[in-house]
Formats: sequence, C-alpha cells, structure tokens
Amino acid sequence: MDVTTRLIGRFKELILNSTLVPGCRLPAEREFAARLGISRPSLRQALKVLEIMGVISQRVGDGTYLSLNAAGILNEPMEFLILMDGISAHELAEFRSVVEPEIAALAAERATTDDLNKLQDAIRRHENSADLRTSIDADLSFHQAIFDASGNRACSRIMSIINSSVWKTLSVTSQLVDSRKAVSRHKAIYEAIYKRDAAEARRLMQIHIQVSRQLLETAAVRSNVLEIDRLFPTSTAKTSPKPNGRRVAKVQTAGNNK
Repeated sequence: MDVTTRLIGRFKELILNSTLVPGCRLPAEREFAARLGISRPSLRQALKVLEIMGVISQRVGDGTYLSLNAAGILNEPMEFLILMDGISAHELAEFRSVVEPEIAALAAERATTDDLNKLQDAIRRHENSADLRTSIDADLSFHQAIFDASGNRACSRIMSIINSSVWKTLSVTSQLVDSRKAVSRHKAIYEAIYKRDAAEARRLMQIHIQVSRQLLETAAVRSNVLEIDRLFPTSTAKTSPKPNGRRVAKVQTAGNNK
C-alpha cells in the first residue's frame, strides 16, 4: 500500500474518532504533517486526492476545510479503488465497452416513462449547451440516465461512482468532435430504447463507445501519453403515444442517425 493510501486511511480514522469533524478547518500543513508523522510532500499528495474526491475544500487565503459530507464520501470503497489504483482512461473505456451496450439493452426493456423523459431532457440540454462544461454535464447525464433506466440498482450505483472519471474522459473527447455528432448518436440510442428495441440499443451503444475509444487513441497520440490525467492541465421534442396509452417525450431526429 502506498503512502497516500495509508494517509487517507489515517484520515478516515481521524474523522471516525471525531478528531476531525465535518466543517472544521484543518491544522496548518507543517503542524498537520508533524502530527501525522509524515513529510509535507506526502501530506500534500494525500490532500490533493481528498480534494478531488470532495472530502476537503481549499479556501484561498483562509485554509483547508473538511466537507460536511466527508464521512459519507470516505465510506465509498469503490471510489477509493478508482482514485488510488490509477485506473487509466483506456481501462475505463474498455470497461464501458463491455458494460454499457448491455445496460442500454436492459434500459430498452425496462425504461419507465420517467426514465425516457430524463433521457430526452439530457439530450435537449446537450443539444442546447452553450459551453463545453454544460455539454459534458449533459452528455454524462444521458449515460447516467441509461444506467438508471436499466432497473438494476447495482448498475446505477456503479455509474454514479465512476462519474468523475467518465467526466474527465468526456472533457477530452468532446474537444475532438463536433458535439452535434454525439447528440445525433444519443438520439439514435434514445429512439431504440423508446421503441423497446434491445438489440438495436445494444448495437448503437457499442458504436458510440467505440467512437469514444477511437477519440481517446487520437488524443493519446497527439499528446504522446496514455493517461487521461495528463491530457489537460477542463432539441426539440414532441409527444408520442405508447402502446399502453401512456404519453412520453420523444426526441425529434434528423435523418437516419443509425
């Protein structure tokens, strides 16, 4: 176990025994490092990871504070695994290529009216996004909504855990392609889910994730690196009836998006 992993474990202990309480200000770096019996560089590295996770926050000119929900965040073992084991962007993309097509197929079989409307809303926000961050947020929301629509709580939870890692991947790939193309693929996937066509939803998601993997390869070649962390220093709808008489939002698609 590396130093950072051990220090974060120690940090959890300090919270659990109330040495550190939610919302408190952390001791000055020199004092805190001495109290923990570690070097200041090691402490900085651990604090950086904790800040990424949302456990602490830096206030310029004021100090470092423990988040109010720090204890809950630190009880997420899978998130620790992803952050501490240095899961690469390409490993994440491979995971998604294996999992997401099947999740899309489940969504086509199980999506509720509410699920379909959430997918439609994510597409609309993506299509109308005015900046990169808004576009990425909407893109991620679409994929989270598909995991939720699978009707499997384990699947939904896994996506929520890897959200931050997927967001970083999207922040790279989104800069290499016209967002309208991604929106078009999302619309096609939505249409397959809306029509309850599991095979088509699976096929389209396979294509979508493969495009993302190819974009990552392009980014890696351009930057001469393999890890995503080193790649950067950040619709109109109408209502259609369903066979059971319910009415849900349907996304307008232009041409053949498949």
